[in-house]
Amino acid sequence: MEKRKKRIHLFPRGRALKILWFVNLLAAIAFLALLTVVNAFPAKLTMYILAVFFALLIISQILITIRSRNKLPRIIGVLLSAVYLCITLVGVYYLYSTFSTFSRIGGNEAANSGFDLTEEPYNVYFTGIDQWDTEKGKDLERSDVNMIATVNPVTKKILLTSIPRDAYVPLAKNGAMDKLTHTGIYGVDETINTVEGWLGIDLNYYVKVNFTGVCDVINAIGGIDVYSPESFVPEKYDTWTVKKGWNHMTGKKALSFARERHSLKKGDASRVLNQQRVVKGIIRKLTTSTAVITSYTDLLEVVDKHVGTNMTRSEMISLAKSEMLNLGGWEIKTQSLDGVYGQETVASLSSANKYSVFKVDEKSIDKCLAKMDAVMNPDEEEVNAILEKRYKEQQKSSIDSFISTLKNMVKKK
Repeated sequence: MEKRKKRIHLFPRGRALKILWFVNLLAAIAFLALLTVVNAFPAKLTMYILAVFFALLIISQILITIRSRNKLPRIIGVLLSAVYLCITLVGVYYLYSTFSTFSRIGGNEAANSGFDLTEEPYNVYFTGIDQWDTEKGKDLERSDVNMIATVNPVTKKILLTSIPRDAYVPLAKNGAMDKLTHTGIYGVDETINTVEGWLGIDLNYYVKVNFTGVCDVINAIGGIDVYSPESFVPEKYDTWTVKKGWNHMTGKKALSFARERHSLKKGDASRVLNQQRVVKGIIRKLTTSTAVITSYTDLLEVVDKHVGTNMTRSEMISLAKSEMLNLGGWEIKTQSLDGVYGQETVASLSSANKYSVFKVDEKSIDKCLAKMDAVMNPDEEEVNAILEKRYKEQQKSSIDSFISTLKNMVKKK
C-alpha cells in the first residue's frame, strides 16, 4: 500500500484546532497592537521579541495544519501553540498593565515639554508623607521626608540631597516663614514651589509616597540591604534590633529604620542619613538585580496604588527602556543641608507660640548647590571619557545584558 503523504493546509482539521488557531491569531494581533502603542522596549530588543514570536507562531501553526496518519506533528504543534498563547497573553497583560498604570499615576501627557530624561540631567523631588493609607482623610499630609535626586543619565551619577523636615523656609504662596514639613498640608505643588523658590533651582519631577507605599514597594522587590553605622532598637519596631553593619530589611523594618531619631547618637542628623541609605538601597535593588522582572506585577500594583508623580507615561516608559539598554552602573552619592535648631513662630501654627525649627546655614546651601551643579554640568573631559567607555561596551549587543538578566533570574529560582 502506498504511504500517505503529509499535507499542509491553510486551516487545521477539527473544531478544537480551528479555535486554537483563531485564538492564537487574535492574541498575536493584540500583542502587536499593544507593542506598537506602548513602545515599551528598545528597538533592537523589540526586533528580537518579534522574531521569536513570529517564528514560534509560524512553526506551531504549520504543525497543527499537517494532515497525516502520524499525529506527532499535530501534537507538537498543539503544545507549541499552547506555549505561544500563554507567552502572548502574558505579554499582552504586561504591556496593558504598564500602559494603564503609567497613564493613571503620570502627569498630563499634553504638558510634556519634550524633555529627554535619557540624555539630559534633571532633578527629582522625593516627598515622603507621614501617613498610612488608613489615615487618609483623618490627618494632615505633612512632608516628612524631603530629598532631591540630581540625576545625570549620561554620566550615570545620582546625587541625593536631603533637606531636614523642620527646615525654616518661606512659603511659596505668601512668603510667610514655616517648617518645610508643613508645606505638604497645602499640597505637593506648594512643597515643590517652596523649595524651588528657596533654593533657586528647577525641580523637573516629583515622586510622592506615604508610609504604606514605602513598605509595599520594598516588600514587592523582596526587601533591601542597608548599612547602619551603629546598632540601635527602633522605637516604632521594638522587637527588632538594627545591628552595626549590613541589615536585610523588609518594608516595615526599613521604614522604622528611616524614621528613628531618638535612639541615635546624632538624633535627626542621623535620621536624615538613614533615609538616604534606605533610598540608596531601593535604587540599588531596582537597578542591579532582577527584582523588577521577577516582581513586576506586584511592583506595578504598588506603584498604581501608592505613588504619585508628574512624570508622564511616555517619560516613564522612556526611562524604563533606557535602563533596559544599560542595566546598573549608577554611582550614588549623598549630602545634606546643615544648620542649627532654634525657636521661631511658624505660619501654619499659632503665632502666640514659638516652635522648634531648623535654620539652614547659607554656606551649606551654596556647598550643596555647587555639588548638584557639578552633577548636572560635568566637564567635557569626563563626559568624553564616559561616552568612549560606553561605546566600547555597546559593541556587545544590548540583548546580551537582557539575556544575562534572565539567566540570573533563572539561577536565583
